[in-house]
Amino acid sequence: MTQQSTLDLGVTFRDNRNQAVHSWYPYVEGFSADYVRQKIARHEGVAHVYDPFGGSGTVQVVASHSGIDSSYSEINPFMSFVAETKVNAARTARENQSEFQAAAKQFLKHLRSDGLEHEAKLVDLAAYHEAFPRRDFFEEDHLRTLLAVKDLACRTGDGRAWLRDLLLLAVASNAVASSHMTRRADLRRRRANEYVTRVVDVQGLVHSSVTQMMRDIQMIPDRTGSMTKLSEDCREIRHGEAGRFDLAITSPPYLNGTNYFRNTKIELWLLDFIKAEKELPGLCRKAVTAGINNVSRTRTLEHTYPSVEEVASALDVASPDKRIPLLVRQYFSDMTQVFQAVQHNLKTGGEFIFDIGDSKFYGVHVPTDRLLVQVAEHVGFEVTSDEVIARRYSRDRSELRQVEIIFRKA
Repeated sequence: MTQQSTLDLGVTFRDNRNQAVHSWYPYVEGFSADYVRQKIARHEGVAHVYDPFGGSGTVQVVASHSGIDSSYSEINPFMSFVAETKVNAARTARENQSEFQAAAKQFLKHLRSDGLEHEAKLVDLAAYHEAFPRRDFFEEDHLRTLLAVKDLACRTGDGRAWLRDLLLLAVASNAVASSHMTRRADLRRRRANEYVTRVVDVQGLVHSSVTQMMRDIQMIPDRTGSMTKLSEDCREIRHGEAGRFDLAITSPPYLNGTNYFRNTKIELWLLDFIKAEKELPGLCRKAVTAGINNVSRTRTLEHTYPSVEEVASALDVASPDKRIPLLVRQYFSDMTQVFQAVQHNLKTGGEFIFDIGDSKFYGVHVPTDRLLVQVAEHVGFEVTSDEVIARRYSRDRSELRQVEIIFRKA
């Protein structure tokens, strides 16, 4: 329940907006490519990097373009698609440069054709109304055009999954911009004043994205590192092969009530990862408990800490929403398993670079970074660096902070 940082210190995803490949999808969460690039460059001899919360693939793209192999975990299937497309599909396009450029030009030609406009008028909207009953997320004409462009992407990429995925990413990355919705910290409906100068041109938006891809593909290095998705949930690798990563970098879900699946529900549906909005709770339940929507009132905590219980007990009294203290307890229990997984998979002496912020609920400060240091030390990490990298503000204007903590596997 915090507002965006008021400082621009080059650590947030918004700094990726002008970066090749990284800007292919307008992500809200996470850190910048420059930040990751700087951190990897300080670790000589790194051969394999892991991000337990892969998100849009910033760590993976930076590693790949640096010639370093990477692995990641990610529950949100759309975000996995974004990362896989940025690295693996883009690599294939780079290796087949002439074929990609020719196919992309053909796609752009059809994008502005009268034939597409005719196809848009014939689009069946039954699946949309079934997925989002009584939800007018789009002007009907814009939705029809978006779905017709999606069909064009699938036809153009038929038999070439890498090409299809690149074009589908160009479509999906403009879905929210083509809708009545906007994504700030959360996905929400646009306010009246946000419509004043707004003009929606679905074909124009997708055209711009594909044109950018055509430029960016040429900038990808000839030799890139590989990328592998290890698991959906990073906690699943707690008992896998030990000591396989040289370095881990992540920005985990903040303890702030954000529903990371609801934020991408339009894209999840558009690319057929879900058939209906009602499937979102199932995805939430798989994830680390970081928002009130995946709090369970019946869960038994696997890990408890006196310092966490002190904060949660204060929230038992202060919070009218009784899910909030449960959220705090479950978050730190779940994050214990995250630290166990990363610690198990890091090589001895390997570092875990961790970007996190604190929170405040109903006047009770939750020192998330301090509490997670205790969790990490409990599972066998030692802290080598602890630095405030940005200032943030809660809804009551209390100052919060964003912290970079570096842990080392002893």
